[in-house]
Amino acid sequence: MKNLTKLTEVIDDISVDKTIQLKLFTVDTDNNIIFFVSSDNHFIVYNPSAKKVQLLIDLNKQDIISQGAFVIAIQYIPDLNAICMATDKGDILMYTISNSQLECVGVVGSSGISSMSWSPDYELFIIATLSGTLIQMTKDWDIITEVPIDSQLPGNKATVTTIPDNNNANNNNNNNIIPCISWRGDGQYFTCSSYDAVQGKVVIRVWDRTLVLHSMNESNVNGLESKVHWRPNGSLIAASHRYPAEQRHDISFFERNGLKHGELTLRDKYVVESIQWSSDSEVLALHLTEDGGLKRSLVQLWHRSNYYWFLKQELNFDADQHVASIQWDQSSSGVLRVITKELRYHEVRFCWDYDISPGFSQENPSTCVMVDGKDLKLTPFRRLVVPPPMSAYAVKLNSNCLGFSFNHTTYQLMTFGSDNEISIYTPAVLPPIPTRQSTTLPNYSIAPTLTAQTSKQSSVKLYQLRHFLWLNDETILAVEAALNSQPEQLVQLQISLKDNVIQLDRVDRVSLPGKVLRMIRQATPDSQLNDERVLFETLDGHLYIYNSMTSSFIPFVSQIQENIFKFPTPCLWIHSCISNGEDAVVGLTDRSRLYLNQHVMSTDCNSFAIHNKFLMFTTTAHVLRSVPLSLPPPSQPLVYQQPSIASQSQQQNSKFGPPPSAVSYDDSIREVERGSKIVAVVPHDTRLVLQMPRGNLETISPRSLTLSTIRELLSQHQYESAFSLMRRNRIDMNLIYDYNPKDFIQHIDEFVNQIQSIDYLNLFISSLRDEDTTKSLFIDLETNGISTSKQTSNNNNNNNNSNTGKVNLICDKLRQVFVKKDSIAYNLPILTTYVKKSPPELDQVLRLIQSLRGEEINDQGETVVNRLTEESLDYIVFLVDVNKLYDIALGTYDFELVIMVAQKSQKDPKEYMSFLTELQKMEKFYQRYSIDKHLGRWESALENLSQAGSEYFSECLDIIRQHKIYKEAVQLYSKIGDQEKLNQVQEIYGDYLMQSNGFLEAGFMYCNANLYKKAIQSFKDAGAWELALVQSVHLGYSPSEQKSLCYDLSEHMKRLSKFKDSANVLVHSSCQDYQLAVNTLIDGVFWTDAYTLSVSHKIELPKQMLLDQVSQYQSEISENSASYQKYLQRVQVVRQNKLNYQPLLLPRSSMDPETSSVMSGMSGMFSEGGGSVSSQASTSTYVSTYSSQTGTFSQATKSRIKKPKQHKPKKVRLTGKEGSAYEEEFLVEEMKKLIPSTSNQDLIGRLLRGLVLFKEYKIAKELQDQYTTYLKIIDDSLDILSTSATAILPENKKEKEREFEFNQQQLELPTEQQQQSNNNKPPTFTLTINKVTITREKSNWNLNIF
Repeated sequence: MKNLTKLTEVIDDISVDKTIQLKLFTVDTDNNIIFFVSSDNHFIVYNPSAKKVQLLIDLNKQDIISQGAFVIAIQYIPDLNAICMATDKGDILMYTISNSQLECVGVVGSSGISSMSWSPDYELFIIATLSGTLIQMTKDWDIITEVPIDSQLPGNKATVTTIPDNNNANNNNNNNIIPCISWRGDGQYFTCSSYDAVQGKVVIRVWDRTLVLHSMNESNVNGLESKVHWRPNGSLIAASHRYPAEQRHDISFFERNGLKHGELTLRDKYVVESIQWSSDSEVLALHLTEDGGLKRSLVQLWHRSNYYWFLKQELNFDADQHVASIQWDQSSSGVLRVITKELRYHEVRFCWDYDISPGFSQENPSTCVMVDGKDLKLTPFRRLVVPPPMSAYAVKLNSNCLGFSFNHTTYQLMTFGSDNEISIYTPAVLPPIPTRQSTTLPNYSIAPTLTAQTSKQSSVKLYQLRHFLWLNDETILAVEAALNSQPEQLVQLQISLKDNVIQLDRVDRVSLPGKVLRMIRQATPDSQLNDERVLFETLDGHLYIYNSMTSSFIPFVSQIQENIFKFPTPCLWIHSCISNGEDAVVGLTDRSRLYLNQHVMSTDCNSFAIHNKFLMFTTTAHVLRSVPLSLPPPSQPLVYQQPSIASQSQQQNSKFGPPPSAVSYDDSIREVERGSKIVAVVPHDTRLVLQMPRGNLETISPRSLTLSTIRELLSQHQYESAFSLMRRNRIDMNLIYDYNPKDFIQHIDEFVNQIQSIDYLNLFISSLRDEDTTKSLFIDLETNGISTSKQTSNNNNNNNNSNTGKVNLICDKLRQVFVKKDSIAYNLPILTTYVKKSPPELDQVLRLIQSLRGEEINDQGETVVNRLTEESLDYIVFLVDVNKLYDIALGTYDFELVIMVAQKSQKDPKEYMSFLTELQKMEKFYQRYSIDKHLGRWESALENLSQAGSEYFSECLDIIRQHKIYKEAVQLYSKIGDQEKLNQVQEIYGDYLMQSNGFLEAGFMYCNANLYKKAIQSFKDAGAWELALVQSVHLGYSPSEQKSLCYDLSEHMKRLSKFKDSANVLVHSSCQDYQLAVNTLIDGVFWTDAYTLSVSHKIELPKQMLLDQVSQYQSEISENSASYQKYLQRVQVVRQNKLNYQPLLLPRSSMDPETSSVMSGMSGMFSEGGGSVSSQASTSTYVSTYSSQTGTFSQATKSRIKKPKQHKPKKVRLTGKEGSAYEEEFLVEEMKKLIPSTSNQDLIGRLLRGLVLFKEYKIAKELQDQYTTYLKIIDDSLDILSTSATAILPENKKEKEREFEFNQQQLELPTEQQQQSNNNKPPTFTLTINKVTITREKSNWNLNIF
């Protein structure tokens, strides 16, 4: 599908004597120096950059060659920095560039040399002598081997051709045909074509590097000519081949083994002067001379695709110019050099282009043009894709095509022929896309019609022009190459149409600021393609804008940088577009760098195309990427690293592989077949055409284009087109609603009207789910941008992507529309809306089916059963588990419906019929109770059983106890109004609450049931002593009984460590035991309250008891402080030892058991300061608690979300032995126990206040200072303690184990994969650490009076 475009052309006249005729040349590509040899032995050194001849030597005047000798071969030798020449008399000349010395290094053969060819590595060369031998020599001029040129393979004899064959007539009369030598690209073989006098024809022989004959062409191949050239990639040998009997001239291709492998036929009568393959083996250049007539010289460039040879370009020359030699550049595959005998040097640079009709309009047919000589093959990709060499239709020109251009509004095609003829072809109107109702396929193969044509004018030589551009109806632009150092010209042709004839009205020429590399029409935000403004790029990368109205040009200015624009590297392919609302130019260099203005988009791009919304490009990593043009370009090049097979298996098998849910979908990336390149992308469509390396085409719909088109269709409320596109590309149907929920609900009637198919409606409803797909699956690239890395982490959790109630809302709205339009016609979608709801309303489904039952009269007047019920039931059975549906039907208590559903299941009638028969014999409510009991609906079963009769009340109580439906039972019997039964239910509910430690709730339930004695015990266990005393009043307790109850409640409160409550019970009016109350407060260290009570009732306080308590707590504080400091010093040592340890990474095969055990024991190591560790802190706080009853610190507890575990972990016993595996865990746990809680701090505060009340000021100050010092030690060490707690956290230890496994597996990768990882970005492991922060609860315990 690609064409060969002429990018630049250099034309130089060599300033020497005009009588000299050039013959041969060679090139020093490093210094860009050309070395010529003329037919009369003049050696010329020419510098095309400086446009001057640096050296001219007449070899005949040098005493170094034989008399009458002529140079027949010339070659530049990079290793020697010299030029090697050979003459037909056997002289070998060497011109050394460094010292400009010309010498004869030897004479070979007595009869002379017919041809010479150096190997590609320039280590040796082959000489064919006039005496019929091949000589192999080194670059040091040593002869290695000499063999006869007409050697035969072992076992073969040369046979004389006895069968008359006209194909050999030419050879028989030319016995002095010059042998032609050509090397394979790797230098291991070469071919030599020579005339075999015995066989009477030219024979192609293949020799290996040691000059051993390898193969010959088949003996039945006649008519070969001596011009051959071996394809550099080594696959084929091209040779000129005539068939005089058939009047045909071919270029035949041979394999290394001599077998013929295809051919291309020349389309006119030519003489093949030479054959040259390009260095990339893509283009075959033929130097031809017309066979008869003016003997005009030309060069044809051929290319093979899909096993067909296309004539892609033809280089024409002035009539007085005759091509002497052609040669492809060996370092740049697209550069062809041509010299003529008349001292003219041409250097043409080519590149491959996919030529598609330009524009972003929906009417653009995206027509692709393939050039094949006189034939232009066209295919409109908007309607169909035809692989080459075929096409939708073809246009036949009168001469070979030099170029063409499209009209960007009418999409007419203007062609330029080698006979100076210009033609305009108008395409046929494309038929519409067929719909599902269409019975015939449209005909897209209607060829364009010839609308206008010029006469063969001579004012402008079209073959001297390039970059043809049909700017508007009256203007054609092209670039004309300049001679020597003159500036290139922009040729502007003003044309008009009259009677289907193109008339050339005026020719204007404007000098250009440099050599033009590309010229395109500029896109603008308003019209997308401007009629008057042209953008062209020069060889230095600068861009200029040309205005055809004023015939002037200005530099292109970047709106972002606000300076004159210049590509950092000249781009061979450019395209104008609008990016982020501004003028932009996309460029691609020959080094795979893709630019959007001056932003590097990719460093491995091999093709690109512009969609109306996206920049699409493929990479050498075989990935297709989409970049939205509505957003600013990314600041960094887009990089995609394809995961290797090893890394994929590691992610699947190892513990540190990211879960699939952690990676979001990236619609801007799609992997494609290896070597794929973009041919075209159809604007306002999803179609993107790729061409494979072998030539065939593949059409894909990238997800980015598909989603963009779907969003566009949904915005226009074209639901049928959007639905069809989503169904064809398997896009989640939820996007129809999620794209614009409010708009969809408002136009839901229109949606139903367009989607008329019942199956499609059911498909849409069944695919709904409560998830916002615009956040989880289909991120809008045009508003949210794209990722610059290989993978994108999903930052939104599942809750953010949920859309609770969405399914129910859509189902309800659709059902309303269905019922409004036709409930019978939309019966199945209505049923689907019930089934899809969450939870499914299967009972409503069955009621609807139940309402459809009945009889109807058919067309014959017969009464038949309504089939709609049967069809509906069949459909529901397909959607829902029939066994579940059977249970729902049974729950409706409709036995006819139950039987209908049961018949659709696999149930045995013997099973369900006997069961249903037994149920039908029961009383109504007991029957329903039995059904509910069978279905496990215990609330409904209790309700039905309660209505069956009082004789079933005991069974009701059993159901309540067995299934713990106490709340429902209380509500049920409250409605019934039977107080006696309600009391019994409340009693069993209270008993259940007592067993569940719900003492307070049980007390209230007993009160409602008038069970006051049980209520007293419940309130007592709950600590609600006031309520317990109230119940004693209901029971009519005497004063002594109430006092006894008070003592009992006080003792119970004391056991619960509620000393103040215990004292309050004792001072209650029913008891009034103040002495015991004071003692209770002293036991609880509530000295302030005891002091107040003792003063009020004149009770003496025991001061010594206070001092004893203070002494006890001072001793405890001292012990805890010493223990804490001891643990702190040890935990610092343990942590430092673990940080200093560096685990040894060895391959597992070389790791001994001892090393392996050591590795497994170091899983708890963690350093917050590690450079390669990225921590994500999720704080888990430890809070210590203190029991005031015992005065000791209880074990710290940790609040953490519990995850389900498959296996119960073994409990590890922690020991404080130094050096043990779990020493750090032991130390951390012990230190957490010693952190005082708020209750402990308040206890010390109460002691301080008691001491002050007793005027023990000094002791109080000592206690406060001692406790303050202890708390400061703890506060200063919390950071150290938090670090150790973080390191020993099980989750963090597992993370370290995963990191170790990752590093271990990286060591075990094969060497090739390690080298590949080193070349690319090396894989890294992100360590996720849950940081633990241990804090101390603070309380206002101290006094600010000391």
